[in-house]
Amino acid sequence: MGNGYIDIHCHILPGLDDGPEDMAQTMEMLGIAREDGIEGIVASPHIKSGVYDNTRQSIAHAIGGLNGGANGVAIYMGADIHISRGLIEDVRRGALPLINDKNYLLLELPAYVLPPIAEIEKMIAGLRVNGVTPVITHPERNLAILQDISILRKLMKAGAICQITAGSITGKFGSDIQKASFKLLKKDMVHVVASDAHDTRRRPPVLSEAHAMVASRFGCGLARDLFILNPRSIVNGESMAGDPSRS
Repeated sequence: MGNGYIDIHCHILPGLDDGPEDMAQTMEMLGIAREDGIEGIVASPHIKSGVYDNTRQSIAHAIGGLNGGANGVAIYMGADIHISRGLIEDVRRGALPLINDKNYLLLELPAYVLPPIAEIEKMIAGLRVNGVTPVITHPERNLAILQDISILRKLMKAGAICQITAGSITGKFGSDIQKASFKLLKKDMVHVVASDAHDTRRRPPVLSEAHAMVASRFGCGLARDLFILNPRSIVNGESMAGDPSRS
């Protein structure tokens, strides 16, 4: 890997979820990503039982169809995995896609009503015991966490790390979510920023604008950690700055 951005959460695979509909749109997204300075993307289609029943095998097959001509962008295994009761067992039996087949997992919480926090903490701790670090995706867009930021602090103490969305930082999801993003950044509660891209226009794979804003408001060192160094460590399966298990 070079010094470009690594986007650990991007719906880039065609026809698997609410991301690109076909290969033409996927290739256009890859072109946008490359022009923005993104050198690696974790392909992360939704896995949500009864809604998006993607499997590790179907995702691997779709990635195999891309890597030969991905516009110079490296594509890594992954999925945006909705929280479920069988999650830990599915991890143990190798059924779920870990990021780049290493030891991090993108974990999506329900957007509006969370399960009991103690149950989520127990699940996070169980994943850590099994050598997997859950990366909570876009908590700044989660209604319960927006209303009570201490929820996220508890989940981080249990062993999770936090990924917020580039568009949240730049205001594309509204001023309330932007303010929540700045609050999390100020409190050192963010470990990585990703695009969570779904298409070429409304939610494109672009990180540079958010990177510039973080660098301006919070310093170039933090921006480098969140957009380059930490996502690279995640893809490589290495420990990273701010891992709650090492604090």
